[in-house]
Amino acid sequence: MNRIPTLDGWRGIAILLVLFDHTQRALMGRYLEPWSATGQHGVTVFFVLSGFLITTKLLEGPTDLKKFYVRRFFRLLPAAWAYLAVIWLLGLLCGQNWFSSREIASCLLFYRNFIVSGPQSFFTTHYWSLSVEEQFYIAWPSLLLLAGIRKARWLAAGGAIACALYRHFNWNYYDHMGFSFETQVRADALLIGCLMALWFSVPANRAAAVKWSTYCAAPALAVLLYCIAFFQWLPPLAESVAIAMLIAASVFHPGSFLARPLCWRPLAWLGTVSYSLYVWQQFFFAERSHSVTIGMICVMPLFALGSYYLIERPATRLGHRLTTRKVRTTPVSNPQAVFTEA
Repeated sequence: MNRIPTLDGWRGIAILLVLFDHTQRALMGRYLEPWSATGQHGVTVFFVLSGFLITTKLLEGPTDLKKFYVRRFFRLLPAAWAYLAVIWLLGLLCGQNWFSSREIASCLLFYRNFIVSGPQSFFTTHYWSLSVEEQFYIAWPSLLLLAGIRKARWLAAGGAIACALYRHFNWNYYDHMGFSFETQVRADALLIGCLMALWFSVPANRAAAVKWSTYCAAPALAVLLYCIAFFQWLPPLAESVAIAMLIAASVFHPGSFLARPLCWRPLAWLGTVSYSLYVWQQFFFAERSHSVTIGMICVMPLFALGSYYLIERPATRLGHRLTTRKVRTTPVSNPQAVFTEA
């Protein structure tokens, strides 16, 4: 499948924001400055991208839910399950009880984001975002199929606004580590990505986005930087909208000043391996000793690349082979660009 380098560049930025956040906490036990708590903002970028790309793929042709879920299964779960299996085995070898049965069940059944972090939960804390995305993958395709494109736009817009309002009125409760992971206060980022894809499915809207998105890039970047500076655990709706506008500007104008750095090959390559890197990085930031942490960070790429090349890519290809039809169906829409899967 064709890939758009700017989207891989955005993935690269997202994983760098997460790693920058976790590196500070591992080495110092705190953040350098309040604005340097960038992890949640990186995850928000991932969420907007996922909503946008998945909805775009679903709009490319007749929706085949069986095909979609098989490909999602092989795309995401083998690497995630391999991490759990390896860390569990390492714990047994070290005589440590790193997991509780409750944590394992929550990771396997995709509700880890509803379990507040505890003393033994560090190694699976990052599965909160995987749980939110899996919940989205389970619910959204069926809603899109049942509602149709027009009604789905209202569902996405109304859902994002409802989520933002609920978060606003309960801000003091959710603005803490662990509580900010729950679906009802984070789903608006995914829905904004969905709304963007649904909006672009109309040729007139797409043409308007091509014309005006470049002028919106600078204000959107300013909003994103403001949100990073002043919001630590709960990114507001404005941040998701700004990210969506920046993604649109970079896709429609790949030669622009904003988009060119996103096409830098090392950054785009980092984006392609970002899922495996995200899955494995948590284990290597557990230690608070400077020397041990630095050593483990040096080893982390080996595990991430091994996961990507030995598990993620082969499993993804297997999922595609199992669902590829010999006779290709005619798509119901013809987007001008082909977006790769999230």
